[in-house]
Amino acid sequence: MASPTMAAPQLQPEEWELLRHLLECKQRELLAEIRHTTKRTFREALHERLNQVEGLLGKIPGGSGAAEPE
Repeated sequence: MASPTMAAPQLQPEEWELLRHLLECKQRELLAEIRHTTKRTFREALHERLNQVEGLLGKIPGGSGAAEPE
């Protein structure tokens, strides 16, 4: 039987940063799509996905969420 708790994936810091960047891009994309959507049920589904993305962003270890300039 599987354990009810799972350990965080073992990623290198640059991999976590890439994951954060990808989720932030998706977050911006969803916000724009929500603004332009006229169908209520679709907008609600987009909000649910946005909540999932934001929840994942909150679980990424380290960093404040702001990307450092290159």
